[in-house]
Amino acid sequence: MTAIARSLRAGAVALVACFTLTMAATAQTAPSAKEFVQKVGNEAIHNLTDKSMSDSERVKQMRTFLRDNFDEPAVSKFVLGTYWNRATEAQRAEFEKLYEIVVAHNYAGLFKKYSGQTFQVLGQRTDGDATIVNAQIDQTNGAPPIPVELQVQKDGSVWRAVDIKVDGVSMPQTHRKEYSSVINRSRNGVEGLLQAMRSKAKQLEAENPSE
Repeated sequence: MTAIARSLRAGAVALVACFTLTMAATAQTAPSAKEFVQKVGNEAIHNLTDKSMSDSERVKQMRTFLRDNFDEPAVSKFVLGTYWNRATEAQRAEFEKLYEIVVAHNYAGLFKKYSGQTFQVLGQRTDGDATIVNAQIDQTNGAPPIPVELQVQKDGSVWRAVDIKVDGVSMPQTHRKEYSSVINRSRNGVEGLLQAMRSKAKQLEAENPSE
């Protein structure tokens, strides 16, 4: 074997070894669904309940939290339901942005009221293609724990939440019903909903800017 051939062979072996080690390390460090949800819960309680944080900063943190941990396109599509197919690409994009703003403002205020609660994952199960993780928020005043359920799915190698139930109530399902009612009452269909959401988002952003 020539020196060049030996060099090429050694390089190929090194490349394979490097790839194998990288894949092994990735497999070892990739979080499970339960670990992902525990991280999400810890992050929410740690980053969003700080009493010294301004309301505007809390909403900004909430928007980042939603983008990092939720599959926003999938959730938006579910919330619009059958109206998703009737909406234009521009309407879908605007809905996703407005939905993030409205949800961030509405839920950031709830975290402001938390103080000392802890979040713990209890287990996970599969339901068809879905992975459901059960958890709870432990209260500090002796009240019963609040049950939380997240449905998560893999986005490539990263977990994303597509549904969240708190005390048995699904946030996306609730919004789907509310928005469907708005669309049905409007003469402009999806555009009527967007008009209402633009107005709401403008009001919320005027009070506590998040952009």
